[in-house]
Amino acid sequence: MLKLDLTIREMLEILETEAVGVPSRALNRKVNLCMDSREKAKGVVFWPIKGVRLDSHQFVNQMEKEGALMSVVNQETMEEYSTRNETFKAYAPVDDTTKALLKLAQGYQRRFKVKKVAITGSNGKTTTKEMVKAVLSSKFVTHATQGNFNNHIGVPITLFQLKHSHEAAVIEMGTSGPDEIRPLSLAAEPDVAVITNIGASHLERLGDLDGVFKEKINITAGLKKGGVLIVNADDPRLCKVKSTKNFKVVTFGLRRGMVKPQKLQWNENACADFYVGRTHFVLNVPGNHNLYNALAAIAVGEAFRVSKAQIARALGNFRATNMRMEIKKANGFKIVSDCYNANPSSTRMALQTIGNMNVEGCRIAVLGDMLELGKVSSEQHKSIGALVPEMNFDLLVAVGKEARHYVEGAKQRGMANVEHFDSVQEAIEFLSDVVSKGDVLLVKGSRGMKMEQVVDAMEKLAPVSKM
Repeated sequence: MLKLDLTIREMLEILETEAVGVPSRALNRKVNLCMDSREKAKGVVFWPIKGVRLDSHQFVNQMEKEGALMSVVNQETMEEYSTRNETFKAYAPVDDTTKALLKLAQGYQRRFKVKKVAITGSNGKTTTKEMVKAVLSSKFVTHATQGNFNNHIGVPITLFQLKHSHEAAVIEMGTSGPDEIRPLSLAAEPDVAVITNIGASHLERLGDLDGVFKEKINITAGLKKGGVLIVNADDPRLCKVKSTKNFKVVTFGLRRGMVKPQKLQWNENACADFYVGRTHFVLNVPGNHNLYNALAAIAVGEAFRVSKAQIARALGNFRATNMRMEIKKANGFKIVSDCYNANPSSTRMALQTIGNMNVEGCRIAVLGDMLELGKVSSEQHKSIGALVPEMNFDLLVAVGKEARHYVEGAKQRGMANVEHFDSVQEAIEFLSDVVSKGDVLLVKGSRGMKMEQVVDAMEKLAPVSKM
């Protein structure tokens, strides 16, 4: 349940609708918004969402019986129910409850004087969001998307959590298909928008990289006039984005960009040590990709006039979020846990990161399926498999149906030490017999593969000693 600083009357005004069957005295009550029929119903405004698998309108009557004050319902669904002689007692009709939720979120966030940053991209958006939050928190009371609540439900929830004490908000925006980011941006109306990169993600519905770009650039739809769009200058598509009369473009990158690292060095854990201007930055998260994320966060900090010294301190104290390139010290060896998700771009970056690390023993890549790649899935898995030996890995352990193509790609590049398993458990049993002291394991795969089970098992492992 979300407690909104908004009366039901004000909610109806934003939605441009009227309540039916709701006592006039109840209109002055604050909105307790509920989207889950399993929550307590007493006094709530129930908001059913019609999804692909489930239409929550079927729970409206149940919620009424359990004490819901009213529901916001689809007009069309209400009419369908009336043909079956089923009625809702207290409700407000809208054309579409999903779109109406975003409309309410837009109206709600306008009530707060908050600087807003919207972040999207094929890779790194959640880590960039957390870095930006750390940077802005050094100067402002900052609210941010929790976890990866970044879709048509998650973004409104983030906006509904705003308080008058907040001075800044960081809102992550994701997509799995065409025209999903545009309404999120329109709801949030950010002052600054960030696109981390354009990569091979959600190709099943977006088609190709041009389709991904067309979707991601829609984050400018709600960008306030005079706002700032921050983009990756090393990305072949984003580097072509230019300033307009509505917004200014600020670029970052390793090779080019307005925010670019100088005197770049890498420590033994592949973490970046660099300067931007006269300010020294030392990261505690590994890899090129995290350097890119940090550069984006620096650009956001500068857009909001956070001092470079504050930005450097915030980023120096930043640690990886759960299952995103976390370096875990196990019993005599290291595990790099990057199990939160996987697509070709992020997997390539992870392999490059470990390939550049100083390793006493062997480099072991434990790679699960990359999901939602559609027709190009086998080709993309094969390409990543070919990269494994190039990045100096000594062993490839592939897990899952599509992972067979990792093996194919690696073998074509002359790698002999490769294994394939259908299940995570089989991979764990194999690894338990081969991991030695001094080794580094990269564990990565799409969320649905549950590769964190490998990490959990390896953390408990007593490795064999090298002869």
